Amino acid sequence: MRPLLLALLTLLSLYCVWPYATLWRIDHALAEDDCAALDGLVDLPAIRAEIAHRLNKEHETVIGELSDGFIQWLESGIRRNGRGALDELVTRDWVCERLQAATPPGEALTDQLAGAWFVAPREFSARLVAAGAETVHIRLRLQGVGWRLVTLYY
Repeated sequence: MRPLLLALLTLLSLYCVWPYATLWRIDHALAEDDCAALDGLVDLPAIRAEIAHRLNKEHETVIGELSDGFIQWLESGIRRNGRGALDELVTRDWVCERLQAATPPGEALTDQLAGAWFVAPREFSARLVAAGAETVHIRLRLQGVGWRLVTLYY
């Protein structure tokens, strides 16, 4: 019984650390200025869908209070691009830029964690706070065999 309990505790511990390992991989890509490395770690259609749900008051969303900067960025993009605004605005480069903006030069993304927690067994939320930058909210979701960034707003 004791080896089984130890094995279960080990698996639970590894599961709890797993999203942090994904944050470390994202941080490593940002530090190397390798936005292409984010491709397997970011689900752009999910990010776009969540923002679209936030814009449509009939849908539930996990996105909380939006900053003035985010609203201005979105309004400007909608005026410029119309209905396809989210496809044009929410790109890998935008995700990379937003995460880099939340990380002062010479510091790690994980150093900016002001809070990180499981919101569900397959959902992990984090708040990134850096001096002089807007708070960035991200959510990871366990998809297939790994965690992917599915929500980003500030």
